[in-house]
Amino acid sequence: MNLSAYVNLLTLLRNAIFRESAVLSAPVDWQQLMQQAHIHGVEPLVYDAALRLPADQAPDKALATQMKQVCLYQMQQQQIWLPRIRKAVEALRQADVEPVLLKGFGLAELYPKPYLRSWGDADIWVGVQNYHAGCKAVREVFPEAIHHDEEYEELKHYSIVFPDGNPIELHRVSMDFPTKSEEKYWQTLEVPAMHQAFSDEQCQLAIVNCQLVAPAEPFNLLFVFMHAWEHFCGTGMPLKQVLDIALLVQRDYLPLADADKQQVDAYLRTNLHYFRLHEAWQLVAYVVEYVTGITMPMALSGAVVEQRDYRSLSRRQSAFLQRVLTEGMTREKVFKLGGADRYDERERVKRIPVWRRKLMTLQSRLDNARFLRQYTPAYARHALHAAIMKGLRRTIRRERMIDY
Repeated sequence: MNLSAYVNLLTLLRNAIFRESAVLSAPVDWQQLMQQAHIHGVEPLVYDAALRLPADQAPDKALATQMKQVCLYQMQQQQIWLPRIRKAVEALRQADVEPVLLKGFGLAELYPKPYLRSWGDADIWVGVQNYHAGCKAVREVFPEAIHHDEEYEELKHYSIVFPDGNPIELHRVSMDFPTKSEEKYWQTLEVPAMHQAFSDEQCQLAIVNCQLVAPAEPFNLLFVFMHAWEHFCGTGMPLKQVLDIALLVQRDYLPLADADKQQVDAYLRTNLHYFRLHEAWQLVAYVVEYVTGITMPMALSGAVVEQRDYRSLSRRQSAFLQRVLTEGMTREKVFKLGGADRYDERERVKRIPVWRRKLMTLQSRLDNARFLRQYTPAYARHALHAAIMKGLRRTIRRERMIDY
């Protein structure tokens, strides 16, 4: 596997996160490196490290100016977003809704400088019971944003979109699943973890400065991993999400005593097996260690796995690493009806008979299962079966919203 093109990218990422000395492999193709940083959503991190390089390795003046502009823009965006989040949180609390900040903004404090973690939206969990009250409160406090009725939105969250094109998403659930049993099981994990966060000082986020919290551990690590894996199954897994997992492990797992680590391991092992994600965990653990040098909980090594299994897993690891690095979050999407994007494709789908839509959906599920079979055969079989059952359930019972 030829990974030489990514050596400098990973070197700069380690420098940005851990302040390791950065010695780049010459000659540096800065245009290619900037393109790679873009598809992985790590431009601020890479540029921050590049701007601190010694003069003999630094980019030329024009590129350095361009990098500074990206970093300054990211800082400005943070200054725009933080008051929005505070305003949303205040409105939710006035409506007796306790919010929890998920993903991007909820992970920004893991980074040396919070603005170095890029984001495209703000995700706020309000829960199933408070969902409609939360949606109403946020609509009222942001009249300038584009609103929809809750029924128009996805099962997982409700979006309000601001004039600059970025949304706040209110989550009734942090993740949705193909089967009813998985949805209910996830709630038994999610709700206690969110409520625990309200009383856990370690969950409080200084960046927002309004006593907002992130999900409690070890649920947050499981959630961030599963969210990254969901992206890999769809549009691709960027290094931004790999770094999120690595930094969570570094802050919340590695400092634990051995007895506490065993409890976390047991929690993760039980739930990963329930969702058929034990294979996926090992693949992601390999990439995390390759990129950052941080060892995830329960990461397998050749010494503890049967030789024949480890050889097979190693081939998958190599293929997985290659795909993550080369695709990031820009996996090519083929639109079978000729749509320019997924919204255009959806509009074209609406104009064809329902029976053909079902066949097209089934074909896409089969294609996705074939893709995943290269990496996680057990999960691929489960995902295909669950997707078919979900399609049947929604067809027969005409389900739209989750009903717990």
